[in-house]
Amino acid sequence: MQIKDKMTQRTQPLDFEKYQHGASAARLLASEDSARYAPSALEVLAGKKGLNLGEEALGFVRGTQASEKGVKTAINVYAGKFEEKRGKYSPAQLVDWYNPILGDLGADSRDKIANYLGKYTESLQDIRDNFNDATNTLDKKAKKGKFTQTQINLAQDILKKYQEVLNVLGILDNYKFETLRPDAVDAARKQDLENLASRL
Repeated sequence: MQIKDKMTQRTQPLDFEKYQHGASAARLLASEDSARYAPSALEVLAGKKGLNLGEEALGFVRGTQASEKGVKTAINVYAGKFEEKRGKYSPAQLVDWYNPILGDLGADSRDKIANYLGKYTESLQDIRDNFNDATNTLDKKAKKGKFTQTQINLAQDILKKYQEVLNVLGILDNYKFETLRPDAVDAARKQDLENLASRL
């Protein structure tokens, strides 16, 4: 999952990928069935598939797992970092990140999705900001005189423009994060079985 730097023609990793297990931990924590794997996702985040903290990873993991509040704080920090960094990319630039879930589709389907995302060159954060501003405008339109009909029409156009791409990205995100879940489950399995062995 690389992007080409047009100036140097070298490939560079997407700078948000190292935080993706932090975002995965947030999703796991939000799920009643999977919340127990959230601390393990932090272990993966600290390791080679994430921040690659090396020997420092042990202190990071133990520190964050010392309390429920520590786990939640670490998850919020790194999930936020993931969203902040990823927000600088356009949907067109995110196609590489989604390649693992698109790779085995038929060429027509894969190309349709990639071409659809390719139409959106503004940053994901700009898309979200514009969508949220338009939503707020329409939510408040009942207040007489607050917005002109032109502003309301513009807000409706913005919602139409971005609603579908945000839905498409949401679907792709759900499947992408499912590809990260096994790393957290595997880390939990190893720790649980090590603990089990120590008690036998």
